[in-house]
Amino acid sequence: MEYYFYLNAQNERKGPVPAADLLRNGITRTTLVWKEGMAQWLPAGEIPELQNFFTEASIPPIPPINPPETPPVPSQSAPGMQKPDNLLVWSILTTVLCCLPLGVVAIIYSTKVDNLWNVGKYQEAEKAAATAKTFCWISFGLGIVGGIIGFITGLMGALLGA
Repeated sequence: MEYYFYLNAQNERKGPVPAADLLRNGITRTTLVWKEGMAQWLPAGEIPELQNFFTEASIPPIPPINPPETPPVPSQSAPGMQKPDNLLVWSILTTVLCCLPLGVVAIIYSTKVDNLWNVGKYQEAEKAAATAKTFCWISFGLGIVGGIIGFITGLMGALLGA
């Protein structure tokens, strides 16, 4: 799914917005838009994948506005910081194989990591990743302990029943 930034009537940068939601945000054929990979801001009506969203009736008489000097660059990382692993795969595995309640908590924190990082809340993303890791290990440990108890109980039942 493509996400676009756009300039509103006050020449303020807004977004990112999915292409399907551009019209709901008041975008017209002449509104300047930009997405990652574009060299410059362009009117929405000149972008091939957006042309089918506009009809002739949707073109209001808007004077052209000056675009900002440089397109926005979505922050992929903080200076000197690396995005933490969200541990989503491990959270799902510990939920299914070890301890369901704590695994679900690990999944919840794992899904928060990417969202927090993408909005620039780097410390909160790292904290969510650490919390997810903690719950994964606790869930794994309880799964091992439960497996050992189940094995001993089964073995005792087999020995006493024979």
